[in-house]
Amino acid sequence: MREKLTRRSIFQLGLPLCLGGCASDAGGDARKEENAEPTVELFSWWIAPSEADALDALIAVHSKSYPHEKIYNAAIDSGAKAKEVLAERLAANRPPDLYQENAYSLAAVMARNPGSLVSLTELFRSEGLFDVVLPEVISDVTLDGEIYSMPVNIHRENALHYNVKIFADLELDVPTTLEELLAVCDKLKQAGVTPLATSYQGWIQRVMFNSIAAASLGPAAFESYFLGKSELDEAAMGDAIDLLDNLLTNYVNDSATDPAFLWTDAADLLLNRQAAMFMHGDWAKGYLTQLGWEPGVGFGVVGAPGAADLFLYGVDVFALLAGDLEPDAAKDFLKTVASKEGQAAFNKLKGSSAIRLDADLDDLDVVARATIESQRNAKIRMLTRSKSAWDDAHQAFAITRDKAALIAAYRDNPPDK
Repeated sequence: MREKLTRRSIFQLGLPLCLGGCASDAGGDARKEENAEPTVELFSWWIAPSEADALDALIAVHSKSYPHEKIYNAAIDSGAKAKEVLAERLAANRPPDLYQENAYSLAAVMARNPGSLVSLTELFRSEGLFDVVLPEVISDVTLDGEIYSMPVNIHRENALHYNVKIFADLELDVPTTLEELLAVCDKLKQAGVTPLATSYQGWIQRVMFNSIAAASLGPAAFESYFLGKSELDEAAMGDAIDLLDNLLTNYVNDSATDPAFLWTDAADLLLNRQAAMFMHGDWAKGYLTQLGWEPGVGFGVVGAPGAADLFLYGVDVFALLAGDLEPDAAKDFLKTVASKEGQAAFNKLKGSSAIRLDADLDDLDVVARATIESQRNAKIRMLTRSKSAWDDAHQAFAITRDKAALIAAYRDNPPDK
């Protein structure tokens, strides 16, 4: 399996972007030959099998409407070195036409690289997207009144995946509170089952901690701090970290501190009945489904225990770079991304939810329908915040259990307002 690109912003590299004419030796030279079919060069971290299948399904939908336009994911060739390859290309003013980003990182991208992204406001208007896309998602991709990327999906990040058979065999109820979670962990451990699967990487540790902190702090206090509305309550954050410490010390797999053990490996523990639960984003659902496991039968996915009123989510987006070689063809692909057919094809395989309020729910599995119901009924819908300092501190905490250092990472690197 190829290593997927980091979820940190690829523009944290701090390199200049091509804002006008790009060098003629960009990564798709042949597309500028006379009479050549337009080729849109996309740089996406979706190169792992389950993710690549979803992207391929989206491209297949696009090919039906635009048979003479080709979409090429440049990250495939570079695999694990994709980040380095992209850095070299940006430094040489040879960017792709479209690149994948997290919605939360857009403001930082624009601050570091003014004028680097093309406004898609008119495209949204012409496609009627203002009337059908979830309002929070529109806000997430809007900067200074303009839309600067096309949202692709919505991933619930405070999700609990669990092995249905393990819970049935041990006659356990799926936990809905932190107290129930700890009680279930004790019973699983006594039965010789690893309660929680996880892996060592900082961003994965942060995803799990967000679920714990939302329940420990309470959804309203969690939202207030992570939206930059209030100062850090160090005592309350310390209590949440104590809970994380308890879980990591007593209830996770021994391989959780192995740097080579990735989130897909943690999901495999669930699949192989070597662990009962996995607190992770629901891209894990897409991965497990692609391995042949039926949602709602082999495994279940619910909101993380203790914060049912909060729907914590991430939005993957495609941004159009200024000076790209195929702007019209790139915009055609973005139209497909936002279309009902494109959304259905992609999100069914990816494990995520559609950005559209008019998405057809009939063809979705029971877990996907329940996730959308949770999203629409949530009292708080909130885009996940992230910082490199938090991820680094969580990765260190997984080994050192240095509570003061983890608190300091949040105190000294507060969320952007």
